[in-house]
Amino acid sequence: MMSIAIGAVLGALLRWKLGEYFNPSFPPLPLGTLIANLLGSFIIGGFIFFTTEHSFFSYEVRLGVVTGFLGSLTTFSTFSAEALVLFSKQEIFWLMALIFLHVGGSLCMVAAGYALSKLTFQWVGG
Repeated sequence: MMSIAIGAVLGALLRWKLGEYFNPSFPPLPLGTLIANLLGSFIIGGFIFFTTEHSFFSYEVRLGVVTGFLGSLTTFSTFSAEALVLFSKQEIFWLMALIFLHVGGSLCMVAAGYALSKLTFQWVGG
């Protein structure tokens, strides 16, 4: 339980700082939320490789990273709220861009994280 709590605090703080820093830079698309979701997707892709192909991490570490840290870092609810705001403003182009970037980008980042972890593991002689 403690690993989840620690991971959750760290993930939430990082998401908050990403939003605070990046969201004002491009108002039509809240970049902090996008970066949080893409980064979290990339990390979980790598984590999937190292936990399904190889048992490098204890159960407690997996809970802390995936459930705690990544669960707090990534945010479907904020993405959904941002989509609703764009929809209510009838900003259809930005709404579609937001959906494409979050969903498509997250899927690509999971695959990239997995692939990079696999290549790195093979490169170091695993």
